[in-house]
Amino acid sequence: MHRAATPGDIKEIKKILSFYCLETEKVEKNLADFKVAVLNERIVGCACLDVGDVVELRSIAVLPGYRNYGIGSQLADAVLHRAATLTDTVYLRTTSPGFFEKKGAMRLGHEDKKMIWNDCAKCDKFDICKQVLMKFNI
Repeated sequence: MHRAATPGDIKEIKKILSFYCLETEKVEKNLADFKVAVLNERIVGCACLDVGDVVELRSIAVLPGYRNYGIGSQLADAVLHRAATLTDTVYLRTTSPGFFEKKGAMRLGHEDKKMIWNDCAKCDKFDICKQVLMKFNI
């Protein structure tokens, strides 16, 4: 089961994101755009639709003991369903491209990240970045 995140979920969202070394600084700012997966009254996953200059699926993570049960897929579907009301293209940067390809995302070129995100264009680790740029056409 998934639901919209609430202020009381911030600590758990940050724990899940930290487990995978994902950014936690924008959780409060983007809280209204987060979905959380809840199982047995425990938050076990999260995902965010970051609506800015670029509509981005981000911060998608599921605790290790709860992976491979479709939780991440359900979270991605929920976020993409909302995205469909806003845009026809959703971008993401991921180290798990296979997961998103199964959901219909297409890989884009590494250099394209610099055209889409300012933080990629300015990043001193760009040349060694392992994140794959992908997009969904909704």
